[in-house]
Amino acid sequence: MKITRSELKKLILQELLDVTSVPGHQQSQVDMQFRTGPFTNLISVTSDTLDRLEDVIRDSGDLKKQDLEGLKNNELQKLMDKIGFITATIDAKIQGKAVHSNAEGYE
Repeated sequence: MKITRSELKKLILQELLDVTSVPGHQQSQVDMQFRTGPFTNLISVTSDTLDRLEDVIRDSGDLKKQDLEGLKNNELQKLMDKIGFITATIDAKIQGKAVHSNAEGYE
C-alpha cells in the first residue's frame, strides 16, 4: 500500500494529537505548531545567541565607551532593523500583499 505525503502528514499529526493532547486541545493547534515549528526553533536559537552576546558584553573588561556606543548604535540598530523587516513581512503576508526580499546589506 502506497501512502501519499498528505496522508503521512495526517497520520503523524493524528499520532501527535493522540499522544500529546489534553482535554479541549484543538486539531488546528497541532496543525499550527507543525507549520510554525521551524520558525520557533530559529527564534529559540536566536534568543540563545542574544543571551550569549549579553554575557560576553557584560564580562568583557576591555570594551571602552566608544566601543559600546558603536555596538549599540550600529550593530544593534542593524539587528532591530532586521526584526522590523521581519515584522513588516509578516504583516504584509497577513494582509495578502506580495512580499519581496528587500533586506539589502543584511545577509
